[in-house]
Amino acid sequence: MKVSVSIVTYQQHDTVRQAVESALMQETSFPYEIVVGDDASSDGTRVELEALRQRHPDRVRLVLAERNHADFGLTNLRSTLDAAHGEYVAFLDGDDYWTAADKLQRQADLLDASPDCTICAHRVLHAVEDGPNISSPSPGPGISRQGVGTLIRKNFCPKISTMIRRTAIDAVPDWYWSSRMASMDWMMNVLAAREGDILFIDEIMATHRLRADSLTNTYGTDRMLTDKLASLERLHPLLAGHEPAIRAAARKLRLRRQLFRLSPRGYLWLKRKASGVTPPA
Repeated sequence: MKVSVSIVTYQQHDTVRQAVESALMQETSFPYEIVVGDDASSDGTRVELEALRQRHPDRVRLVLAERNHADFGLTNLRSTLDAAHGEYVAFLDGDDYWTAADKLQRQADLLDASPDCTICAHRVLHAVEDGPNISSPSPGPGISRQGVGTLIRKNFCPKISTMIRRTAIDAVPDWYWSSRMASMDWMMNVLAAREGDILFIDEIMATHRLRADSLTNTYGTDRMLTDKLASLERLHPLLAGHEPAIRAAARKLRLRRQLFRLSPRGYLWLKRKASGVTPPA
């Protein structure tokens, strides 16, 4: 199996069908599988998933938890990885979707041609419920190669954009799977990028819904920033030679947290401006 698609979902009956169908629409020259992990949804998500499995039994496999693990989806994610057979793993959440039918083919081709790279990512569109849409950042034009230091300074690899070599995922330390921090997706990418460079495609090939019940809103911006600072401390011993990037990232996070505590509206204004969106007056 060339590629496994890992989709994790919980209480997303209104969006999960679009997520899975965006994976099913992929046009590839190689076989790929879709492994969907549901963290004990009770809202009809499983009804949608069972219908998709029945229509595509050769492509869709389900991993259904008996109880919700309440760990930011880590156990759910790991269950899909344990069930996956692909040389590469592409990631998607049940409330997001891919928009390019050749996404998997292009990413797998790039990784095939660059055995010293462990991640391939691209830009995504953040669809905001109560405001203008925002494009995720790009570290360079066209197709570029980036190192882990760039990723430490700025997270340009949204989870739903990444395809990662299975060998790099298997090298993630055991403590990662027992962590309880909101920056786990970024941590996964940083840990995988220790094993090789990152290939980046400067094109939007997915949409991420920013919903009122998103992790940032329910968990809190202050705690998100605090968690990422704690993540840097945990990662530090594994990132020898990248101390300048770690110090720069920590300094930026502390300033962002300080600004948020002083003025949440000012923080949001600067965040939108940095994302290329004209902030409201």
